[in-house]
Amino acid sequence: MKKVEIVLSSLPMSGGDGPNSYSKNSHLQRRTTSLLKEAIDKLIIEKLDAKTLISGSNNTFRIADLGCATGPNTFFLVDDIIRSVETNLRRSKSTKPEFLVYFNDLPENDFNTLFTSLPRDGSYFAVGVPGSFYGHVLPRSSVHIVVTVAATHWLSSVPKDVVDKSSKAWNKGKVHYSNAAKEVVKAYENQFGRDMGKFLEARAKELVSGGLLVVGMCGIPKGMPFSNLADGIMYTSMAEVLIQMQSKGLITEEQVDTFNIPIYSPSPEEVTFLVEKNGCFTIESMELMNPAAWLKRPMNVEDVRQWMVCIKATMGSLFINHFGDHVLDEIFDRLTVKLVGLTEKIESSYREKLMMFFALKRK
Repeated sequence: MKKVEIVLSSLPMSGGDGPNSYSKNSHLQRRTTSLLKEAIDKLIIEKLDAKTLISGSNNTFRIADLGCATGPNTFFLVDDIIRSVETNLRRSKSTKPEFLVYFNDLPENDFNTLFTSLPRDGSYFAVGVPGSFYGHVLPRSSVHIVVTVAATHWLSSVPKDVVDKSSKAWNKGKVHYSNAAKEVVKAYENQFGRDMGKFLEARAKELVSGGLLVVGMCGIPKGMPFSNLADGIMYTSMAEVLIQMQSKGLITEEQVDTFNIPIYSPSPEEVTFLVEKNGCFTIESMELMNPAAWLKRPMNVEDVRQWMVCIKATMGSLFINHFGDHVLDEIFDRLTVKLVGLTEKIESSYREKLMMFFALKRK
């Protein structure tokens, strides 16, 4: 169980607002949020009965962003949602409500940086909610829209079997299920199934009837090997870098063999199965979308470098927790050099419909 606890405490993004922080290096996630804007606007305006919802809530409309990190992306997302709700209400000639926004992330998240950078326009009241969104974090039937972007592909923990030497899923010498044995892939798949099941169960309790759950996350077409993706190339290269550093005595063999990235990209079919199994939601949208423009156009060396800056800001604490902060820069310097040399291979990888968007309405 110790490994699970370590992973959970290391998932928060790099805090503060310095040059290596998540708040300064999350522009790729911002592009993802921007791409989802039109779909979210359309959903709220056409599928949400906002007038009825606020009539039973003292004219207060409540929104939750789960996995909010440290900003600024969460603020752009919330502002867009509020504008869409206001448009919805104007069409029904309803009174403008007050807005209350719950910003949720793990307790170790840098909420100080988040609230220091909170917009000062006073358009909504803000509350910080620490806790894992794989559990119940809000009062029952308390929120009208729950949104989470670039978060639910993070698992609650590394699947325990992949760090168990006696298991067929022992993932020695690798950091992910990309290019791994089928038992490893299955272990990740099962972990995602358990986690998403808990996620949906918790949201079913927290959302009011008629409320919306909106999710943007990494996805993959059914049957597509993860190794075909640019991220698959990155994880394979990451393992090779760690093994090189092990051979030089910079890190230990045990550290390498017990390090795995707790990220899983499901297919729409997998998520649909879990939603139907839960039974509390109707599916309003379920699709794979094309990711940000930088992934669709020819990739160059500078793109690779910027990609690694974002990955470091996103995953840095995971590496620090496992290997120590003294080797973080060297790991990513080596990884960047390796991937720069693989630019053509990354360019030829599958990079089309890899962003999943789904929206559910509480029955």
